[in-house]
Amino acid sequence: MAWTSAQSLENNGQHFNPIDWQAFLSQHDMVWDRIPNRWEVAPYTGNGNVGFLFYQAVGEAKNVISIHAGRHDYYDHRLPNGEDANLWIYRSRLPLGHFNVESNGEITGVDLRLGLWNAELTGTINTTDGSYRVHAFSHSQTDVISFETQAEGGESIQITWHPETPIAPVKETLDAGGGPKGRSWDKMRTAPYPLPPEPTLSEEDGMQFCFQPLHDGRGETTTGWQITGDPSSKQLLTASIHHSFPEHDSLATAKKNLLDARQQLKAETFVSSHREWWHKYYPLSFLTINDPEKEAFYWIQMYKLGSAMRENGPILDLMGPWYHRTFWPMVWGDLNVELQYWTHLTANRMSLGESLPNNLDKYADNLAKNVPERWKDSAAIAACFPQDCEAYDHGKVPDMLAWILNNYWLHCEFAGDRTRMREGLFPLLRKNVNGYLNFLRERPVKSDDGKIHISQSWSPEYPGGHGQDINFSIALLRWACQTLLDINEEHQLNDPLASQWQNVVDNLVEFQIDENGLRIGKDIPFDKPHRHYSHLLGFYPLAVITPEKEADAKMLRTSLDHWLDVSINSGIKVGAMPVTGYTATGAASMYAWLGDKAKAYHYLDFLIQHKNVSPTTMYAEGNPVIESPLSFATCIHDMLLQSWGGKIRVFRGTPEIWGDVAFKNLRTQGAFLVTAKKKDGVTQFVTVESLAGSACFVQTDIPNPKIYINGKEQTVSKSDDGFYQIALQKGESATLSPVALEQVDFQIEPIPVSDANRNLFGLSDKTVRLPGHKFYYPEKTTAK
Repeated sequence: MAWTSAQSLENNGQHFNPIDWQAFLSQHDMVWDRIPNRWEVAPYTGNGNVGFLFYQAVGEAKNVISIHAGRHDYYDHRLPNGEDANLWIYRSRLPLGHFNVESNGEITGVDLRLGLWNAELTGTINTTDGSYRVHAFSHSQTDVISFETQAEGGESIQITWHPETPIAPVKETLDAGGGPKGRSWDKMRTAPYPLPPEPTLSEEDGMQFCFQPLHDGRGETTTGWQITGDPSSKQLLTASIHHSFPEHDSLATAKKNLLDARQQLKAETFVSSHREWWHKYYPLSFLTINDPEKEAFYWIQMYKLGSAMRENGPILDLMGPWYHRTFWPMVWGDLNVELQYWTHLTANRMSLGESLPNNLDKYADNLAKNVPERWKDSAAIAACFPQDCEAYDHGKVPDMLAWILNNYWLHCEFAGDRTRMREGLFPLLRKNVNGYLNFLRERPVKSDDGKIHISQSWSPEYPGGHGQDINFSIALLRWACQTLLDINEEHQLNDPLASQWQNVVDNLVEFQIDENGLRIGKDIPFDKPHRHYSHLLGFYPLAVITPEKEADAKMLRTSLDHWLDVSINSGIKVGAMPVTGYTATGAASMYAWLGDKAKAYHYLDFLIQHKNVSPTTMYAEGNPVIESPLSFATCIHDMLLQSWGGKIRVFRGTPEIWGDVAFKNLRTQGAFLVTAKKKDGVTQFVTVESLAGSACFVQTDIPNPKIYINGKEQTVSKSDDGFYQIALQKGESATLSPVALEQVDFQIEPIPVSDANRNLFGLSDKTVRLPGHKFYYPEKTTAK
């Protein structure tokens, strides 16, 4: 029997029928009728810490398909080479290994399904000698991978572990003659790189262990596994992976995890406890749109997010639990990590995103070490960094940390967590701004305008993007100082540095603007293709400049149009792709903020049609980068619900093509849950529930709505800018509707999906339509 949400929202007389989540999500399960042969087209499962992909790598024996295991925090921890700051090759993600699943016969085909509701892979592998069924998952609450096989028709399955040498993938590339030349690259080519000891194999009580110490004893990883059952019938692999540093407990932890799994299997609670987490996770919010492809892509991102993040886990890097040899082997802080930590906010999946602020708090001392010793009480971080956030920034403008701290601020703002805003964010942001102030004092710019100028900073990725008064830095410094002032005032902290922050807000140089809108900087116009929207950061996501004033809206529209015309439509070839996934999603969100619904939809669709987006919704530019498909979900949120500037805007960016759309319990800044519905292009109602008692400003396209607070109609005036200010206390809710409350159609239910539009992703006849299928899995075939 299908599990349904036990909670029924009852606000202002609303009664929402439970959603049959299993039936709804099964429409969007990914399916495979082709043999997956690489990372980008493989089924994947994870629990934020451990995970695996299932595919037959190119060159592998035809009777073997592998479980490519990963551990999200499996990083190297080598000490610096002499006085050099830590090099990439010393602080990198590391390869782990894989389990070979070997059949007697050669594999001839597959029929696999990744069920979103249970987060489980099931199906059949066909061979020349018979077949075997599989049932596999990464346990949601225990770091254990479960992989069951059931051989049929005379088949027999052998499962064996094959560890990989833990060598930094960048080192491999450099040793092979690849990679850039000069600076730190040449240092890495010549730096000593002794390999770790060989792994040690052991066995105890039916469990096997592969213990891999890292170089100089700085970290260790243990893979433990147990295989029970009959290879020619049913057998079960349970495997646990644990990485530890500075502790030395990986073997004990892996053993404990396997014993816990053994006990749960005996009690027959192992599978049910795994499913329990996911069955609580999905109903945290709901949305449905009359666009099956976009709806499916969205819900696969919710699955991916739940598989890649946990509140007690590492900072989400470019791969999450799914390792791939990469030239980008750490956390990237000049865009990627920021985009990854937007998706959970409006989706109301707040606990997942706590991994970022939790780790920033944990490694606050390391952030303080990333600046010169002479910069007292300051903090920064380099553009890329390992999980412990130790990455010296060489005394530059500390922009990267400021942007990451904007994510910290957003998390607190959406959570309505004023205590953490004061006690967690404020001291970190204060040190970050001290870094700016130190930089400004050491590198003053002489000028006659009385303004504070920034002598030298960088607009990430823009060719020749180093110079004075860079808009990227202006936006971040202005946001950071204003945020400190706001927190200081709200909590009456009377901070002695407040006058300095106010001086920056009052006197910082204005954004650099020309006839094409926002420039890169004082002496750098925007005139080269540029996939990154670093010069637009003051608009999106910081909302330092907003389209609320007509002149600003016009300037922002000019800037956005010019960015895309130069970057996508110019025909100029550049080293980086002229447009990447995050270019498209950034454009979609920004057009949604401007209220240009058609353009927002165009760029949302652009992402799905991007050849580098795989048919499983993974994304790579040669190297995996998880942020782009996740930010697709953020675009959907921005098209349905916005809350920048502390004001709620419902359906501001929703395209006309989505005439039927509904969502329930999407979250906004100020900690409001919003539920709303359109039918035949007409908004039926908007309900706003306050979780924290914040000031509530709501904009809706309902003309002259009736407004009910806790079921009673109220008279609420409309401001000149089109917002209703509704007085809501914590726990109260308001409904805006075009008709009397008792006449409103409050039903929220999935929009029906035809058979032809079900299961549109994975690797199958239905995915042949996608450029990503042709790019990653070229074949001579056409869809049936």
